[in-house]
Amino acid sequence: MRIGGGAVNRRQLRSVPGSAVRPTSGRVRQALFNILRASVEDAIFVDLYAGTGSVGLEALSHGARHVYFVEHDRRVLPILRANIQRCAVVERSTVVAAALPQALRKLPVTLQADMLFLDPPYASDLAEATLAALAEVQLLAAHGMVIWQHAARHQVPDVVLGRPCGWRRRYGATQLSLYAPQEGRAAALSGGEALASAGDVDRREGD
Repeated sequence: MRIGGGAVNRRQLRSVPGSAVRPTSGRVRQALFNILRASVEDAIFVDLYAGTGSVGLEALSHGARHVYFVEHDRRVLPILRANIQRCAVVERSTVVAAALPQALRKLPVTLQADMLFLDPPYASDLAEATLAALAEVQLLAAHGMVIWQHAARHQVPDVVLGRPCGWRRRYGATQLSLYAPQEGRAAALSGGEALASAGDVDRREGD
C-alpha cells in the first residue's frame, strides 16, 4: 500500500494483516484526490474510521493543512501512528483514539472542517449512527463537504447534513458519494468533475 500522489508520492505504508481492516484501494484514493485536488490544499480534513490512515495521509500529501484521524482499534492505532511518522506529517496530524460516534465529542469544539471522509465497516449501521451524531455538533464549516465511501449495493440518502448528493462514482463493489452545499459546489472541484444536480449521478464500473 502506497501514497498515490502529492508531496510523499509512492511512500510505502504499513498495513494490517488479514481481512479485519479494509483499506481504501489505491485506485479509489487516486480517483478521489484527482477530483478533490482543487479544494484539498490547505483544507482541514477529518478521516473517520481512519484505519491505517491511507486516505488522510493522501490528503496531507496533496496539501491538506491538518488531518484528524479517528480510530479506536488497538491493533490498528500503532500502525496508523507509524504511517504518520513514515510520511513525516506528525505536526499536521491529530489521532483521536476513540470509538465513533462518541469520538466526535473528543474533537476540538472550535473545529470547522472543510472535508469529512466517512468509511465505516460496510456490514454495519455505523455510518447512519455517526451521521446522526454529526447533526448534533458543529463539526463542518458552512462550505464543508462529506465524502461517504460505502458498498455499491448500499442505498444512501440524497441529502446528508443538509447537503445534497450531486456526485457519485462506483469502483467495483465500492462507491463514493459526495455531499456538498449547493452554492459553489462546482468551483470546489477540479479535473472537469463538476458536481451534477442531486439527481444526476454517474456510476462507473470498476474492477
